Amino acid sequence: MKRVYKRDEAPPLLTRYKERFPQETWEHFRRHCKGGYPEVKTAILEDQHYLCAYCEISIKLAEEEGQLDDFRVEHFYPKSSTEEDGHNFHLDWRNLVGVCHGGSQPAVVDADKRYSTYRGDRSCDVPKAGKEITSDLLNPMHIPARDRIFRYVEFTGKMVVDEDSCPNYLKRRAENTINELNLNAPRLMRMRKTVINGLRETIEMATASGEPLEEVLNYLAQTSLLPDVDNRDLPFFSVIRWYLGEAAEKVIRTSGRKI
Repeated sequence: MKRVYKRDEAPPLLTRYKERFPQETWEHFRRHCKGGYPEVKTAILEDQHYLCAYCEISIKLAEEEGQLDDFRVEHFYPKSSTEEDGHNFHLDWRNLVGVCHGGSQPAVVDADKRYSTYRGDRSCDVPKAGKEITSDLLNPMHIPARDRIFRYVEFTGKMVVDEDSCPNYLKRRAENTINELNLNAPRLMRMRKTVINGLRETIEMATASGEPLEEVLNYLAQTSLLPDVDNRDLPFFSVIRWYLGEAAEKVIRTSGRKI
């Protein structure tokens, strides 16, 4: 999980709909606001650089008939928390994040890697569902970007709280987040391990050919942690950040961008 920087202003169609129907539901918005959902979807994807707000897998959109986008809009605070005369979490722009299907949909793009028949392999908003547990989880829109919250076990891809760099006040919620969102689902660990193996092999090949380690790490940090020309991040940003160490932290400190 990495920091999500949402744009200050909600998409125009959502704003206008909320002004007209302040107590309506998300489902009503999707059905009755023509063009509203696609506009929200585009804004979320751009703000998140096409990564799932929870597990950081890349969001992939359907390319063929019969496929599903591996994307859906998640309400961080459950829609059921909305009170009749209180805050409407259904239509709160700052409550909307984009997530993957958490391994639950067989028709998504790259289903052989992204779908699992094993219920213990489900992650992100699937186990979270509408449970009232948000006070015990990290909110991706509020976590500090400058502090590394997680580290990983190199030979398994397992995600754990980084005891050295995670602020003390976030450690309990960081651990709860891993457990409640099942961010160590087997398929996620496999994919993270693939990323780690790729980085290790690249570094070993470059240094074997005589390139200084520091230069290799700096190059990888520059090319792996900044969004590409299409505003997309590489999947598993936090894994790359952890593996590249201080070279990654330098890019994050000096880039001047909200990454």
